[in-house]
Amino acid sequence: MKNFTLTVFAFFIISVMCGQTFTTGTVDLSTTSGLAYSVKIDVSLTLVTLTMVGPSDRYLGLGFGVDSMTDGGDVVIFTGSALTDRTFQGIGNVPALDATQSWTITSNTIASGVRTLIATRALVSSGNYTFSNSAGALMLVWSRSGTASFSLVYHGATNRGALTTNLMLGNQDFTVESFKMYPNPTKGFMRIELPVAITSGEVKVYDNLGRVVRRQKITNFDNVINTSGLTIGSYTVVVRTDYGNATKILLVD
Repeated sequence: MKNFTLTVFAFFIISVMCGQTFTTGTVDLSTTSGLAYSVKIDVSLTLVTLTMVGPSDRYLGLGFGVDSMTDGGDVVIFTGSALTDRTFQGIGNVPALDATQSWTITSNTIASGVRTLIATRALVSSGNYTFSNSAGALMLVWSRSGTASFSLVYHGATNRGALTTNLMLGNQDFTVESFKMYPNPTKGFMRIELPVAITSGEVKVYDNLGRVVRRQKITNFDNVINTSGLTIGSYTVVVRTDYGNATKILLVD
């Protein structure tokens, strides 16, 4: 009976961990000229779900893991009827259509001139960007047509941008509020206070280009992170534990 109980408990723990999902939440990309554009990325152990909300009368583009179309890399563009996998070819060049097309549109609705597009693909797709089923920084570049058109023409200077967002644990196993980080803003050090019953974890600090600038194991008794030498600005702090991961923004001044 004892062995059976342990087996059931182990299966339960594995099921919980494998069922974890991570999300960017809704990321506001732009409100230029009243043409709002937002995206949301949800990542499970095997599946990525992308939600794009923007003007219904023009193409919408989103690149993963890069901060400029000059860097190459994977991009998806909704062309009016399909969400196409493409590869950046540099400024001024239309991203090339990939041999492997991975996205499947599951919903495409329009209300009051606003399109809500939902599409899915496997976490790993040959020749395309591989998403991580874990918390961390995710660089995005975006664009939308500057005119009411699905032709892949120049988007215009006010209809594109780049930013770094964060994949965070999508359930309540380990919430953002469940660890404390102070002082924030900081100048020379910060302290991570783990939730009750969690004794250790790993802290990664990412800059706005998605690079790891600090990495440290912590415990309840050794939880001070040296931030001296970091330039003034905002950083993403990811705390990883055996019970889940959580993310907060750190300001260095």
